[in-house]
Amino acid sequence: MKTSSVVFLFFFLFSSCKKNAPDIKNETLPTGTTISTGSFTSNAHPTSGTASIVTDAGGKKYLVIENLISDNGPDLRIWLSPNTTGSPYQELGFIKAISGNFFYELDSSINYTTNNRVLIWCKQFSVLFGHAVLL
Repeated sequence: MKTSSVVFLFFFLFSSCKKNAPDIKNETLPTGTTISTGSFTSNAHPTSGTASIVTDAGGKKYLVIENLISDNGPDLRIWLSPNTTGSPYQELGFIKAISGNFFYELDSSINYTTNNRVLIWCKQFSVLFGHAVLL
């Protein structure tokens, strides 16, 4: 009886997950001066690629994600945090894709110095897929 309950729970959790992120995105990335960069490492799901903070000639700042490869999942967000626990955090938005190259413009309220960890976070289930530490 126990085994069938575990199998049902596993099936329910993973078959009911809406995969909301596109598979691939390749945006034209902003160019400029790289302030900090880090490589993604896996947590609950295999994750690789790089994250960088870039300032363009006009002074705008961006989080640039390159060569990302990660699993899909429900409700995936990009968060900046001082740690990998998901609290506190500053949300940049839904993940744009689970592979490829894309960016987020950072407004003046984003503190990427204190919040120097880029998290791929499943908000629905509070799961860290992968993260990069910006150095």
